[in-house]
Order: sequence, then C-alpha cells, then structure tokens
Amino acid sequence: MIVLLAALPLLFAFLTALTVPLRLEKWARHTFLAGSLLPWIVYLIAPSESQVIGGWDKIGGIEVALDAYSSLLILGELILFSAVALYSLDYFREPKAFTLMLLLHSGLLGSFISRDLFNFYIFMEIASVSSFALVGFAGGRAVRSAYKYLMLSLLTSYFFVLSIGIIYLKTGYLNLALIAESASSSRELSAAVAIAFASLLLKAGIFPLHTWLPDAHSNAPSPVSALLSGAAVKAPAYGMLLLSLHLPVPETLKTALLVVAFSSMLFGVGMALLQKDIKRLLAYHTVSQMGYVLLGIATSNPLGSVYYAFGHALFKGGLFLSAGAMVDRQGTRDLEKLSYRGDAFLMLSTIMLSLAIGGVWPFIGSVGKASLLKELTMGRELFYLAGLGTLASFTKLNYHLLHGKGPNFSFRSLPAFLMALTSLIAGVALGATAKAVDACMLAGGVALFALLKKAGLLGIELKKEEIGPREINTGAALFALLLLALIYLAHL
Repeated sequence: MIVLLAALPLLFAFLTALTVPLRLEKWARHTFLAGSLLPWIVYLIAPSESQVIGGWDKIGGIEVALDAYSSLLILGELILFSAVALYSLDYFREPKAFTLMLLLHSGLLGSFISRDLFNFYIFMEIASVSSFALVGFAGGRAVRSAYKYLMLSLLTSYFFVLSIGIIYLKTGYLNLALIAESASSSRELSAAVAIAFASLLLKAGIFPLHTWLPDAHSNAPSPVSALLSGAAVKAPAYGMLLLSLHLPVPETLKTALLVVAFSSMLFGVGMALLQKDIKRLLAYHTVSQMGYVLLGIATSNPLGSVYYAFGHALFKGGLFLSAGAMVDRQGTRDLEKLSYRGDAFLMLSTIMLSLAIGGVWPFIGSVGKASLLKELTMGRELFYLAGLGTLASFTKLNYHLLHGKGPNFSFRSLPAFLMALTSLIAGVALGATAKAVDACMLAGGVALFALLKKAGLLGIELKKEEIGPREINTGAALFALLLLALIYLAHL
C-alpha cells in the first residue's frame, strides 16, 4: 500500500507521455490531475508502519515506511503539489511538462518513504533529473541555470554513491535499520558520513554550496519555482536526517554543521534584503530557510527539523505561487514595478504567508521555530537575528507591493490563498501559542527595514553575472573544499 504513493504518479507520468504518440493531448491534463491527486487516497488509508515490498527479508528487500517524520513531509509535499497542479493547469500547454512534474512528484514521495540508502538515492535522482528539465522550460537564461544545476548536482551524486558504497562495505547492508544495528564508529564510516553530508548540503542549496539555487529557482517557470523551493530541496535534507538517525555522526561534524546552518540562515537573509527581483529574493530565502532545517539536524532535534521543513513547504511554496501570479500577469520580476493591490485575495495571501515565514503566531512558522528553539542551547542570538532579517525582508516585499495599482489575478490567486489558509490551519492544529516575543520580533523587523531603507543600504545595485563555466567551477571548488573540511573534522 505505502509504495503506491510513489508508484501512482509514476504510472500516470507514463500515461501522460502516451497521450502524445496516441494524439490524445487533450487528455494530458486529466491524467496529470489524476496522478497529482490519487496519492492523497493512499496517504489517508495507508497504515503508519514499515513494509518490505514483496514480503522479502529486510536484507534483500526494499523497505518503505510511514512514520512520524516521513508522514509530515509527505503531507507537506501533497498539499503543495496539489496547489501547484491547480496553478499548472492554466500555465503549461505541453504534455511533456505535466509528465516531468509527475516524475518529480514520484521522486519526492519515493524519497520520503524509502528506508534503504540506494533506493533513497534512486528516487532523489528521479526528482533531480525532472527538476533540471523543468527549470529549462522557461528558456533563455533558465537553460543556463538548469545546466549549472545539472552539473553541480551530478558531481555530488557520484560522491553520494561513493559514500553509500563505503557504508555497505563496512556494515554489509543498505537497509537503514540494519545499518543502525551493525554500525559502529570507525574512520571509514566517519568519512562516508562526511562525504554524504557534503553531497546533500549542495543538493539542498545550503550556504556555501548554494551557488546553483538562486539562478535555478528564480529563472524556472513559476509553478516549478514553487515546487523546487517548497519540496525538491527537502529530499536531500531528509537524507541528512536519515543519516543522523541511523549512523554515528561525530560530534565535531555536528558542530561544523551547526556553523554551516547559522551561516546559511544569515547569508540567505542578507542577500535577500538586497534583491530587487522578487523571485530571486524568495530564492535567497530558501538558502536561509534550509539553514533552519539543517539546524534541527545539527542539534539532534529531528522533529524540530521536520516541523520546520513541513512549514517551509507551505509558506515558501505559497509565496512563490503569489509571486508567480504577479510576475506572469504583469510581465516583470522587478519588485518596484509589481503590485497586488488590485486583488484582495492575493494581497491577503501574501501578507499571511509573509507572517508565516517570519514565524509569527498563529501560523505554522511559529510552530517550527518553537520546536527548533527547544533543543538550541547555543547561538540563540543568531537565531533571533536571522528572524529579524527575515521579517525586515518581507516588510520590504510588502512595502513595494502595496504601492501602485495591480490587476485582478482571478483564478491564479487561488492556489496561493489555499496555501496561506493551510499555513494558518496547520499552525493552529499543531498547537501554535501566542508569545510576546512574536510581537517584538515583528516590530523589530519593521524597524530594521525602516533603518536600512533610510541608510540607503537597500538601494545597493548588485551586479548580475552571466551563468557560465566559471560559476560552475566555483561551485565545484567550494564543494571540494567543504568536503575535505568535513572529512578532516569528522576524524578529529
């Protein structure tokens, strides 16, 4: 039953592709919608347990599972993909796009239910390859962004497979439960864990291995941007979570990951504050927000990490859908030329989602941040500083969008509104509690924006570089340096 979560989108991707040779393209939207929504039925009736496909033993079989961690991530993916599917029906015309989106859907769901390293890798790669192709659908600069994403992601894929091989040689298993039972600390396993983490950090777009993310997420078609930011980067993050739960992670490596997490949180916010391109602003916030997810892993707080990843799927996916509605209708990504004042639903959605990403009660972001703070014994000042920067950045976004007179976005504002409503409902359902610090942080974020604006720091012009081999080489060099650093630290 559980494996149908990944199998159904895969089946309907095949059926959607078949509509082209059979000259039944008008049915592509129907098969796409079926493949998008049918996994909901499986999710609602499948038991919360682990199963080995075909009744094999764990040693030779493929184990899948729904548990406290994967269930919440799958729920976030299903909610976001449903909203994106609704947006995409009126956006894409080619069955090829619908096919690729269903492959991405299958890859993500398969990653979240996998309980052995090799099958996790296979599903993550299905999602990655689909993402490369979907980014390039926008043409022009997006094609170069997709190529950069492809080259850097493939490089890390080879190293991730190498780490799986080392783990298999040392333990004799690929199944995570069996690995956990047999694994003991050794230099080889420590090196394998370090290699795996370095590879997954790049795939998740975490600083300083984020170089592909701002270009790919901002230049992709609008519904693809929402999926990449809200869901696709969660698969490698979930891989890091699985590694931390089932393998011995040296304390020195956890400390290094903590430093990387805070660096990503602050760097992403700082770069977002300087952006005038609305999609690039949101893309840099993904760099920052994935730092929060890594923070939970680095502090041995898996539930906090999952809560935040779930919330991020809702509010960041919704924000990209809001931005997409404006960009696609108004024909520009310049924040100073966009406005949502002509559509009350889109205005309300964007403001609600901005509060959610800022961690303000009663939205889901406040639950995620409260969960992370429970296990955070050091660096709380940096945590709150990143939160202030996030609220200042979204004050800037709404300040510009409140000016001018935008059109009515009609149907395209609906997916973003549904995501905003879900962010509110999820926050209440998961027990978000009102705190005085939320009001202080919100006031502080507004004050910080006003201060930066008056100082003229938000008007700095950033040079827009062409995407070429040099940027790819830089990304590869950064990966190599961090890889060597993590291997060294893992052995201290």
